[in-house]
Amino acid sequence: MLKGSSGFALLLFLVAPLALIAEGAYACTTILVGRAATADGSVLMATSCDGGIMGRVYVVPAKQYPKGTKVPMFYDCPAPSTWQEHLDQKERGDTQVGNLPIEQTYRAILAAGHFADSVTGGINEHGVSMGIEYMGMKPELANSNGIVSTCSSHWTTSLIANGLMRARTAREAIRLIGSMVEQYGFTYYWAPTAGCAIPIVDKKEAWIMEIFGPGKAWTPGCGKPGAVWCAQRVPDGEVTCNANRSRIGEVDLGDPDHLMASPNIHSLAEELGLWKRGTPFVWYDAYGVTGGRGNSLREWAALSRIAPSLGLEATGDPKKDRYPFSVKPDAKVSVAALTSVMRDCYQGTEFDVTEHPAFNRGGKKNPLARPFGSRDLFDLVGVQPERSIGTETSGYVYVSQIRDGLPAPISGCMWFALGPAVTSCFTPIYCGATEITESWSRQPNFAEIDRTQIQWKFQLVENLAGLKYQEAIKDIRGVCEPTEERLLKFQPEFEAAALRMNEEHGAARAESFVTEYTNSCLENVDDAYGELVDYLTFKYLYSYSNAAPPKLPEVTTPVIPKVPTSRRLKTH
Repeated sequence: MLKGSSGFALLLFLVAPLALIAEGAYACTTILVGRAATADGSVLMATSCDGGIMGRVYVVPAKQYPKGTKVPMFYDCPAPSTWQEHLDQKERGDTQVGNLPIEQTYRAILAAGHFADSVTGGINEHGVSMGIEYMGMKPELANSNGIVSTCSSHWTTSLIANGLMRARTAREAIRLIGSMVEQYGFTYYWAPTAGCAIPIVDKKEAWIMEIFGPGKAWTPGCGKPGAVWCAQRVPDGEVTCNANRSRIGEVDLGDPDHLMASPNIHSLAEELGLWKRGTPFVWYDAYGVTGGRGNSLREWAALSRIAPSLGLEATGDPKKDRYPFSVKPDAKVSVAALTSVMRDCYQGTEFDVTEHPAFNRGGKKNPLARPFGSRDLFDLVGVQPERSIGTETSGYVYVSQIRDGLPAPISGCMWFALGPAVTSCFTPIYCGATEITESWSRQPNFAEIDRTQIQWKFQLVENLAGLKYQEAIKDIRGVCEPTEERLLKFQPEFEAAALRMNEEHGAARAESFVTEYTNSCLENVDDAYGELVDYLTFKYLYSYSNAAPPKLPEVTTPVIPKVPTSRRLKTH
């Protein structure tokens, strides 16, 4: 079925199908920056959800529960391949696995995957922001008896949803998640042989929390923790990254300001024969795995772009390529710097596959040369693709910018890009927003082409880029990069107005103010990407490329809502 579109969308679907999910598609990349290492004193987190999903972003309101309330806990991690399978699973319902004591939840803006609301990130009203990273772990740790997961389809058993809906600081989120996995047992969704990393930031601190299974012997009620976990704080003046393998090294439990851990951190490793007491305890050696080439190369790419003066080397061998947990950046890090890193495809390095001789003949780069895409293309030309930070499998990518000293409605801003960072546009979503415009927040249906769904526009732009990547990517960046520059330049003026609204009319009016602005930005990007699909279709798919509009579409600059001149009455 085709909705809200000309026949071009159906033609696009037939001629340029969605990219095949390549090896490593379920990998993600995260960068965390301490507040003394940023250009504006904010804490920054850049993260991608690279599971080949069609994502959405939506608001869950705050809720107060009567004292003593226990809500039913439901656990399910469906993986339907069609919309009908999704509907069938919804009709069957989730399985109740327990009861969760709860008193209050906070308003949160959640980022989730298609079909089921598998929450994989977001930001809450207090400026806490989180993401997720899949990680391999020692097989001895596998267990499928747990009932809480990083992104269960029901919030009561989703660690990310609970962290965002129930914590006011990063440390609170870590303690909450730690207690949940210890009590209820941790199982990674769809893969009980995997662990996870959860990046967590607030107004003051950046942390990476790593969680692994408890081993096959664990059962609910056995009296032992249902997971083993460790969380390390990023030093305020430094930067760290995670690319789907454990990054926490030697553990010093005597430094609680920078490290938190489960009570079984040593005993479980000793019990399973993963560590011998009396020898140095290195977390990633005890519980993690070496990972693959794509893990270590992405770590190297991120850290090398942030701190090139270190001269970090990459051999492509993950056994050899272990990097410091965190590094001092050569220059203060900005939001723009992180969006650039999240688009990295090894440009200017020996790992840039677009420089392969197969793509460069007669002194000219072939228009089809691209850093990622269908393996069929790479097999045809005899090129081995590299897993880069920028990848076509991203469901969404965002940079969370959390500031201390600002009123709650504008203290946190999530610069959100649907689809791959390389072909998407980072758009501001403030933590004070109380609702997200419908085209971005409704559950997408990837079994039906619907141009009123924003997800389809970003998917189609990415796929059209593959027709003549070297040329099309210039057009796409000609739309998104100037837009991002304008929005970043516009930010101080908007926030000054929002600050005045908060001071003169109160937090509720300020929330309405930032909600209006946030949705204006999202809707303007939505409109421009609809035009961009048509532009790229004419230029690269239609036989007559000169039929394309003479100018690239532009994202309309949002208008700052007016602040009423009358002051609110102050009570004494």
